[in-house]
Amino acid sequence: MPPSVHFNNLFVNNLLIYGRPVPTALVLDVDGVLCPASGFSPFGATIEVGVALRPVHVPLPLCAALADLAGSPDVTPVWLTSWLPRTRRAMRPPFPGPEWEQIEPEPGDGWPKWSALNAWLARHPEITRLAWVDDDLADRAPRYTEELADRGLDALLISPATDHGMTPDHLAHLTHWLTQDL
Repeated sequence: MPPSVHFNNLFVNNLLIYGRPVPTALVLDVDGVLCPASGFSPFGATIEVGVALRPVHVPLPLCAALADLAGSPDVTPVWLTSWLPRTRRAMRPPFPGPEWEQIEPEPGDGWPKWSALNAWLARHPEITRLAWVDDDLADRAPRYTEELADRGLDALLISPATDHGMTPDHLAHLTHWLTQDL
């Protein structure tokens, strides 16, 4: 497992016993996750999907895979990014999720994205699993994984390197975690 992946699996045994659906949130950032800062992706060539201060380049296989994962049963895809919703909606396919909800970063104690995610989770108590991919999670991931576990959430936090964004290994781990037979 890549060092940028942190997870806990609190609910797996209970879900096997009760056999109920598992509401899962897939929370994604844009820059440094879908859009590598260097313009080079481990997935290979990138394509331009629009402009947001500068041309936006994304790897087609990653975007397609994230769109597929977001369509999985019981997965709620949301954006947690500084990008405005209108900027995301202006992107051309294969940029995923123009209609996905956006959690707006908000002031609070500490990192604005963490405050916003906690407020969103408080409004969505049905969510029992959370996969969060953000390049800014690096130093925060172990602490946040633990805090989410203390709240009873099964969590997977992935912090890709900003220069390259998500890697095929990150995607494989995310795919396995989201689609594992609970």
